[in-house]
Amino acid sequence: MKKVNFLLIVSVLLFCFSLTAYSYDKKDLEKLKTTKECVGGTFSSCNLEGAPIRNLDLSGANLEGANLRGATIENTNLSKANLTGANLEGAKLKFVDLKAAKLNDAILMNTLLLFVDFDDAELEEAIFQGAKLKGISFRNANLTDVDLEGVNTNLVDFSFASGIEDEKCKNNSVGRCLQ
Repeated sequence: MKKVNFLLIVSVLLFCFSLTAYSYDKKDLEKLKTTKECVGGTFSSCNLEGAPIRNLDLSGANLEGANLRGATIENTNLSKANLTGANLEGAKLKFVDLKAAKLNDAILMNTLLLFVDFDDAELEEAIFQGAKLKGISFRNANLTDVDLEGVNTNLVDFSFASGIEDEKCKNNSVGRCLQ
């Protein structure tokens, strides 16, 4: 009886661990790699939660509404990508190019963003609460109604960004928007 209980407990633990370690859909990740498209929404889904996305050229990819919670995105080109409404909560982005990307209504709460380029990006109503930013550039980005509550912006370049103040930020607006 003890052996059966032990095996049952081990089986449950292994099942729970596998759900945590592999919560993303491998088919969705392969689809993204081959077609540059993985769209979420009301009637379809794109589950890349916790996915390792590294060393890829995904410029122009369509990830609208995608679930990227806890994903690790490194050395990846997502310039001109559509991430409108995507959930990146708790994700880790390192050396990611998001130039001219669309991230309107994206959730970036508690994300780690290291050396991410948001130049010319659309970020209206994106939520960055609790995010950790280092070496970030929002040059010429649209930051209308962006939520930066609890975010240290000391190492962030806001040069020529709009939506923070009434007018575009001046050049060399590092750490805050200079008028």
